[in-house]
Order: sequence, then C-alpha cells, then structure tokens
Amino acid sequence: GEESDEDLDERERRRAADYLDFRRKFDQMKQKHSSQQADSDKMRIQGNNFFSFGCYQQACMCYGEAIELQPENPVLFCNRAMAYIKLEMPELALADAEMSLGLDPSEKNIKAYWRQAQALLDLGRSDESEAVADAGLALEASNQHLNRVRRKAREASAIRRLSSTEWLATLENGVEKRLSFTADGIMNMHVWGHKVPATFELSVEGKPRSMVVRMKPEGNVAGTGPPPPPVPYIYEFHDDDKELWLCHPVGSADLPTKFEGPGFERLRSVPRVAPLAETDVPLDVRCVQYMERLRDLLPLLPQQLPERPSDEQVREEVQLVEQLAKLRQSFGMEVAQRAMELAKEPSTASNADLCDLATALQQRLVAAEDHPLAEAVGVQARQAKGSEPSNSDETAHSP
Repeated sequence: GEESDEDLDERERRRAADYLDFRRKFDQMKQKHSSQQADSDKMRIQGNNFFSFGCYQQACMCYGEAIELQPENPVLFCNRAMAYIKLEMPELALADAEMSLGLDPSEKNIKAYWRQAQALLDLGRSDESEAVADAGLALEASNQHLNRVRRKAREASAIRRLSSTEWLATLENGVEKRLSFTADGIMNMHVWGHKVPATFELSVEGKPRSMVVRMKPEGNVAGTGPPPPPVPYIYEFHDDDKELWLCHPVGSADLPTKFEGPGFERLRSVPRVAPLAETDVPLDVRCVQYMERLRDLLPLLPQQLPERPSDEQVREEVQLVEQLAKLRQSFGMEVAQRAMELAKEPSTASNADLCDLATALQQRLVAAEDHPLAEAVGVQARQAKGSEPSNSDETAHSP
C-alpha cells in the first residue's frame, strides 16, 4: 500500500541524517589531508572575517554551518556565542557558551567562561555571572576579561540589592533615618522629613566592600562655602538581605576596616512602593509592541554577503545591531526574555495576535537549518523541556 505521511516524514529525516553524516565524515577526511582545507575550517575562517567587519549575523551563519560539520568543536560554539553577545542576544549566547564548556571546561577554553559570564550578566543574572567568572578565574587568575565581568557582576548585584528596597534606621535620639538608592547612582537620605540628595560610587574588589557618598547641594549655594567632602563607607548585607550594615569614619577621613564605633549603623529593609508607570501596562501587551518592531527589523533570512563585504554592507549590518540593542534596552529585559520564550513556544501565547507574532519571530530564528540562530534556539528549547575569534582551534578566539 501507499506510505503514510508519517512514514514519508521518517524516511526524509533518515535521508537528511545520512547526508549530514556523510558530509561530516567527508570533512574529517579533508582535515586529515593537509593539501585540502576542510569545509568547516573554511566556514570558521569566513565567520571570523565577517566578525572582524562587524557583520555579526553573517558570522553566526558561517559558524552555524561549521557547527553542522563539527558539532563537537567547542571553539565554534564559543565564537558564535561572542557574535550573539554583539547582536544583543544573550539568551542564545548563553546556550552556545554552555555547549562550548560542556565540550571542554578546561583552561584551554577559558574564553567560553567569559562568554557565559557576560551572557548571564546581560540577562540580569549577576550572581550566576559572578560564580561563572570565579570558576574561570580559578583556572586563569590574571584573565582581564573575566576580572572585568566579575567586577561588573558584583556591582550589578550590589546595586540590585541596594535599590530593591528602602532602608530604615532609628537613631539613638529616636529619629528615623531612611535611605533609598537608585540604579543610576543616586542616594536619598530622609531625616526629620527633609530629603538630602547624594550620589554614590561602589568599590567591589576589597573586603569589606565600600562606597563613596557625595552630597549634592540644592538650590542657591552661592556664598555657602565649599560642598561637604565625600564620605567613605564600608557596607555589608545580612539576614538574607533584610539588613544593611554601614560604617563611616568619625573624626578621620580613613576608610573603616570593621563595623564598629560611632559611625556604625544597622538599617532594616522596608517595602518600596513601585512606581505605577512600571506596572500600568501588562507584560504581554508590551511583548506585542516589542515583537512587532522586532519582526520589522529582522529579515526572514539575512542577506548573503560576499567574503569581503562593501563599506555600505558593513554599515547596514552595524546599523541593524544598534537598532536591536536600542530596542531591547527601551523595552527592558523582562519583555525581551518573554518574547524569546514565546518564539520558542508560540502555542503558549495568551491570545491569537501574540501567537501570530511569536510564530513570525520564530520563523526568523529557525526558518532554515543553516540560519545562524537555529542551533542555539534549538538548544534552549531542549533545555526548557527536559575581540575577534581566532582562526585556530588551539589558540585564543576572542574579539
């Protein structure tokens, strides 16, 4: 009798798998003969060249084709992770960095730790970013990239914990002192009903960690003399971040080393009322707006550039990267992550319009097997369910 649709699909899948297996074995044969360059090496080198031009989508495509032929090569995943970071696609960068480290977690692949830590930081997962950076620095303590990412992760963690609440202390005379911090370095002190504005700068390398607070004079300050000098503080979080310890010098300008003396204060966390502007618009409504603009920005398939693209083609690629970055920043991390989740599973959308947009975005990510985003999105979907690269696998491969 005639074959069923399921049998035809299965036969087609086997045929595709057999052909891919043949291509991989043929590529391995070329690698063994120095007179012939393997196709995977050609695609990797071409990807590196595109990366150096700033054509990150094209670089992803080339690395993706090389990965099809060398799926056990950690450098290819690591290189593509860096290209995704440049494209402001940290979810995909994280998937590739994790794949790379799964294949080779050794010091030889130290840059995959950097990629993973940077992707986690870009996703707002600063504590995890610091942990990954620590793991990489345990292998190579002097790595500047990892040290820089760890410092940024520590700063992000501290600012998140400081600014997520308000801090209240009751002074010896019974007066309440309330502090609030913002993510852009503003500290407001409220005492006796008066607000005293200031700025703060964190230092996260020492123990205990410290900050410098500078008071901001308000109103007409003519004739009032010089502004007050900056005040150094050490700080620590306690009781699962419900308590903040601060200590500043008294009778000295030296940074304290211990939490003691008249400059020591314990402040308790008190709820902060979220601004209405942050909660007015439902998440899925913002997702619709974000995905409509993302759909219009991303082509169904990126154009194929020549090996040496023109200045105009490079400018177009760079402009696209800038537009994607600005779009993501303007809508925020929560919306961007929700959009990626919907693109992986459009059927989970809350309404038909959102489902259509998620499907359109998915088509732009995984429409073709050799699309640059296909492999990483596939990795993420499977997980949910269950600076320039080098031309050598043996050497550095960072931008």
